[in-house]
This record gives sequence, C-alpha cells and structure tokens, in this order.
Amino acid sequence: MKACLLITAALLIGQPAWAGFSPVLNLIEPRGAPRGTEVSLELYGERLDGAQELFQYIPGIEVRAITVENDKHATAKVFIQPDAPLGEHNMRLRTTGGVSFLRSFYVGQFPTVNEVEPNDRLDQAQRIELNTTVQGIAKAEDPDYYVCSLKKGQRLSVEVEAMRLGRTMFDASVAIVDAKGFEIASCDDSPLLRNDAFVSILAPDDGDYRVLVRESAYEGNDNCEYRLSIGTFPRPKAIFPDGAKPGETVEFRFIGDPAGDFTQTVTIPADAAGRYPIFPQRDGLYAPSPHWIKVSPLAATQEVEPNNNRDQATRMPDLPSAAYGVISAPDDEDFYSFHARKDDNLTLRVIARELRSPLDSVLSIRDAKGKGLANNDDQGGPDSVLQWTATEEGEYLAVVRDQLKNGGPDFCYRLEILHRDPVITANLPVVERNNSQKWKVFDVPRGNRYAAVVNVTRENIGGNLTLTAEALPPGVTMDAPVIDKTVTNVPVVFEATTDAPAGGLLCPFKVHSTGDGPAVTGALIDTVNHVEINNQGPYHSADLDRVPVSVVDEAPFRIELEAPSIPLVRNGTANLKVHATRKDGYKEAITLHFLWSPPGLGAPAGVTMPGDQSDAAYEVNANGDAGVGEWPVCVLAEANTPQGPVMVSTGLVKLKVVEPYLAMALDMAATEQGKPTVVLAKIDQHTEFQGDATAELMGLPHGAVAKPIVFNKTATEIQIPIEVAADATVGKHSSLFCKVTVPENGQGIIHSVGGMGTIRIDKPAEDAPPAAAQVAKVEAAPTAPVEKPLSRLEQLRQKGK
Repeated sequence: MKACLLITAALLIGQPAWAGFSPVLNLIEPRGAPRGTEVSLELYGERLDGAQELFQYIPGIEVRAITVENDKHATAKVFIQPDAPLGEHNMRLRTTGGVSFLRSFYVGQFPTVNEVEPNDRLDQAQRIELNTTVQGIAKAEDPDYYVCSLKKGQRLSVEVEAMRLGRTMFDASVAIVDAKGFEIASCDDSPLLRNDAFVSILAPDDGDYRVLVRESAYEGNDNCEYRLSIGTFPRPKAIFPDGAKPGETVEFRFIGDPAGDFTQTVTIPADAAGRYPIFPQRDGLYAPSPHWIKVSPLAATQEVEPNNNRDQATRMPDLPSAAYGVISAPDDEDFYSFHARKDDNLTLRVIARELRSPLDSVLSIRDAKGKGLANNDDQGGPDSVLQWTATEEGEYLAVVRDQLKNGGPDFCYRLEILHRDPVITANLPVVERNNSQKWKVFDVPRGNRYAAVVNVTRENIGGNLTLTAEALPPGVTMDAPVIDKTVTNVPVVFEATTDAPAGGLLCPFKVHSTGDGPAVTGALIDTVNHVEINNQGPYHSADLDRVPVSVVDEAPFRIELEAPSIPLVRNGTANLKVHATRKDGYKEAITLHFLWSPPGLGAPAGVTMPGDQSDAAYEVNANGDAGVGEWPVCVLAEANTPQGPVMVSTGLVKLKVVEPYLAMALDMAATEQGKPTVVLAKIDQHTEFQGDATAELMGLPHGAVAKPIVFNKTATEIQIPIEVAADATVGKHSSLFCKVTVPENGQGIIHSVGGMGTIRIDKPAEDAPPAAAQVAKVEAAPTAPVEKPLSRLEQLRQKGK
C-alpha cells in the first residue's frame, strides 16, 4: 500500500527546457473513472509546463504517458487496473519545479456519463441506465433530475460524492421521487458519509423512478461538482463487528440494507493497522463507499445481550483488550466488567464516530457495586476517552450509552481498555488558516536548501527524540537536530547537491525515543484538509504517511544565516544577520521567515530584503522564561522569479540563550512640569563583562527625555538624569525600563531590565514662580556624580517647612 508510481523521461511529451517553480494543480478531470479502463486525466493549474510524474499514495493506477499542453494544462494517460482499490485516490503532480498540493481522484465500478442539461425539472430528467455513475454540477437554484426504470422489489441505491471530491464547501442532498414528484426517500447528511448522502429503497412497483440531486440550500456554483452513483448495489448503514486483528478472517454483518442484513467474510491483510475500509459486496456489486473498522492485535469480545445492568455485564478479556457492541434501542446501556490492579494507569475509549457510527457516546467507570468513579462525553471530538488510575485492585465496570439516549441497530461501537503505554507521533504544522497544505511540500533547489518544522507529541514518555527519513531522493540530505525534551517541534533542513538529479519521492519519516527509557518509534502522519471553513473546521481530510521531497531547478539566489557570536539573554533582543547571494541580474525582493522559535522566543512573521540589497537583520527577542541553552534556528526565504515563486532556506545555526548578565531596580522618581529629576538604578551584576556598558531609559512619557549613561562592571548603581519639559504629560507613569547594551566580541548584548519603573510628574504648585521654558535635550554622559534625588515624601516635607 506504499506505492509511488514514477514516469520515465521517455513518457514525457512536450517538456520545455525551463519550467516553472511551485506548480499549482487546481483540478483533475474527470473526477473519477471505472476500474479496467484507460482514461485521459486533464490536469489544470499553473506552471505545469515541467510535468514529470504523478505521485500516488496507493497502487492501482498505471500512468502510461504525460503530455504537456501548456503551462496551465497537462494530460496524463492512465490505466485503472481491474483490481484497483475502490474509492478515493490522492495524487500530486511533480514537475521540474516542484510538487503540487494534494488532489483527489475516485475509482468506481460503473461506467461514467456526464450530466446533460437541461435536467432541472421532472419532465426533463436525464435517463440513466442502472449501475451508472453521473458526473455533474449543481449550480445555484439548480436541481438535477435523473430517471431510471425498475421492477417491483428491485433495489434502487443512490450515493453522491460531493464534499469528498474536495473542491469546495458542497453540502449535497439526494432524493428518490415518483413520477408525480412525491418523495419516496431523501437524505442530506449521513453518519457514514458525513456531509455526503445516500438513499436506498426497494421499488414498490414497476416503473420509472426519478433521482434528485442538488445543493441542500440551492446555493451551488460552478465548483459544486458531484459523482452520483445510481444502481442496484447494496447500501447498508453499518458494519458489525467494527474491528478485527491483522491477518484474521472475519464474518462481518452489514446492517440496514433495504433488502435485509447480510454477512460477508473478509480476510484482513497481515500488515493492516488502524482504520481499514471494508466495501460491502452483494450479487457481484460493491457499495461505492466503504465501512470503516479498527484493525488492532488486541484480544476482543462481542457484547452478550442482555448486558444493560451490572449483574449482566459482558466480561472483557484480560487487559489490554477490546469489545464490540451496539446501542440497539433508545435508553440502552451496555455494561462491561474488567479486572484492574492497583495503580493501573488505563485509557478507556469508545470508537464510534471515528468509524462513522451515529453513536454520540458517553463512557463511565463504576466500581463493582455500581458507584460512579469517572465519566466522559467528548474528548476533543464526539468519541469518549477516559484516562483513569485504579486506586485498588478489583472488579470494575465500563458503561456505554448515547448522550441523547438514542439507539438503533446501526449504533455500533468499539470499546478499548488499554494500559497507558508510551506513544510518540509526528506531524507537520498548519501555518495558515484554511490552507492546511502550505509549506508541506519539500522542494529543494539544486545546490540549495529547504527547511520545514516537524511537530511531535509525547504520551506517557519524556526525554529527547530524534527524527529520521526512511528514504530521500538521490543527492538530498537532511539535517535534523535532536528534539529537546522541553519542546514539541523542531526545524529540519534538506539540502541538495549541485549535481543532484531531478526527481522526487514520497518519503516516510519516523520519530524515535532516546536515552535509557523504553525504545519507542512513531510515524509522521500529515493531515491535509481538502475542504475547511474558518471556525467550522475541516469537512473532508486525508491522513498521509509520506511527505513529498523533490529536487528542483536551481534557484536564482541562496541565503545564509550568520552564526551569532554573542548570546541572546532572557528579556533581551538580538539582530540575526542574513545574507543573500544573488545571481547576476536578480533583483527581486526576498521575504524572510524565522521558521521556528525556541521556547520563549519571538520574532516578526516576516522581514523583507529589498531587491537592491543582499543583507538584512532579523530581530528576535526572548521573554523572561525563555529556554536557556543552545537552539538550532534557521531562516526560510521566498521570492518571485520569472518562473514563479521559489523557496530556499539557510542552514541550521546555534542560537545561545543565557541568563541576563545583570539586573536593575529603578527607584521611583517624582518631579513637576519644567523641573529635571533623576532616576536611581541599582545594578545587580550576574556575569562579569569587559568594557563599558550603556544604559538608556525607555518608556518615558511625552516631554521627558533621558540621556544614555555609560558604566562598567564595577558599578553598583547609576543615576539617570531626566529633562522634563513644561508641557510634559502629568500623571504617574509606570512603564519605565532600561535598555542596557553590554559589550562582547565587538558587539552589544541587549538587555531589557528594571521593568515597571515609575516617574510621577505633577503640575507646578500654584504659589510657585513660573518655570522658565525648558528645552529637553540629551547631552554627553556626566563626568561628575549627580546629587542623589529626594524621595517624594522628602520633597513634600521640605515644601511644608
């Protein structure tokens, strides 16, 4: 199941000498085709003129040739093998300039015909042979009708692929109506297909039956494409049991077909794991979409009815184990008994909605007498999860019910009780809202680099982790630093040699534990959301076990990040130096991104290097809790070229974060408009430094100006004069702090110290002589000490004398 189909150069027609970077694949037409046929896939997008190959995540489609029509259109001639897996096939197009985003194509079992307009009235219904798939478009206020003939008692099943085509937010509705337009059956959403719909009936009489498909709110558009399967295929609602072991042969029962429940014996592949699709089959026909089961080596049992109280509880196998059940009627509860040892750390979970069951589960734990110990409704989703520790050895009960006390024969679920073992996984972060694929394709220009961030999750395990690539294209290496135990993500850099051959792979990555603890390995799984809407979240997604890595044409620039020769201190800032080496004549602006921030560090989202410059400073800052240590950092750069946008990165350099060299405490200062004052800063030095440091008082209100003060390592306090204008802002101002620059290696380490310092400025007393006009200015640093300022209390005392 891990095939990546490659196209040799001999299969490429119309290949230009210089193709565009960052290809964009917007659409594959047709959206699907039947098994055992040859079809031309029309590929539409931008910068497709260097098309080389189609990447596929599952086998079954043979690519025979790719023809470049122009930079916006290429054609792939493919043969869909007779045993190709039914359903969704995810694809990417690789060109000499990179790899496209993920797009979907569907493999079906029926011949495909196109919608023929007009068909928006009953009397205009397009006649369709049974067991046909129609590709159409549901536009605004556009109901599409199709008609077919059936015999009494014959099954008529209708299923639509709409949201699952992944093109736009398309909530499709389907219905079966009689010749007069009266509805026989209808469906908008379904638990099995989520926002897509299906209906299935037995024809009550001989005659014509019409099928209606539309956007549920009549708000379709030209992007609302659908594939509508109409035929006599089985279309049950549920599968039981909804799990199996790898390599096991299981008799599954399909529930909810209008012709009655039926069984099907299936042998699960020995290498299957996690969610696995089972396609119902009857009379030589498959349902267009699968039912999902959980494949796991756990010992499992099926519930034994009645088990709706503690005395009738179904016994679980020894832990860890699983059970299969059905909340078969409203108000049904299923009880399971299990034995736990004292201090057993357990995870109890119900898997239902994940497998497309309508059950909205509630899971509870009770002791042997029925006393409630813990319960959960949702845990980050509609399925229930409980983390629980047994306080004593004994018998316990797990109870499953529906949140709204609904039930029915299709309310199937799987209950798992697991020991809380160490688990690690990895994924790629989403860097832009509603664009989950951004920066998730690793295109590496020859003689250059590309950088990405990898997220990791740890459960019941600490310590450092490492990331490895199971495969990379020839000429490409990966620099992946150790993932410190205190962080959950890390930057990695890919580099291609100057003679790396053009090409690419779908590459698996794994994350590994280190140290003396248990050896644990996890896979990187990237989730791509084909359709997602703001705060509503994703509507159709794909989980991918490999990431595209490719070698692309040489970029017109290269960037380097200078390794800092001085550290960054907590509550400090640093300017990192970035240098670009440009090819002759390349004058485009380059946008820089500080790709990953170590704990407690921050940086602007982007910095622009103008087209006539080759150097830029990237300011990073550290808060007071920033992680102390040496951290790997890099900069990612993107820029336009005549061949399209291209991205490169620097290599990884070490950024050292340390404790501040000194601290300051600012005494409160008080004065009146037009009168100067002094702020006393007490210095607590932590790290000795050489030379003279400079302190600048920041955060002063309007009309107050302070001169910089120079001091050395022997100073324990400094006095900072403040000139106060006659129109200075009156009030108590508590935003003062000192920017202190400490010299090291010919540079300055910038500190922010003495925060929340206060100056109070009052209006002059009414009986005081008018103040002379004050001009605030900064003079050279004083050579003689300034008289220590009086406190506010001392000033008031002197006024009263």
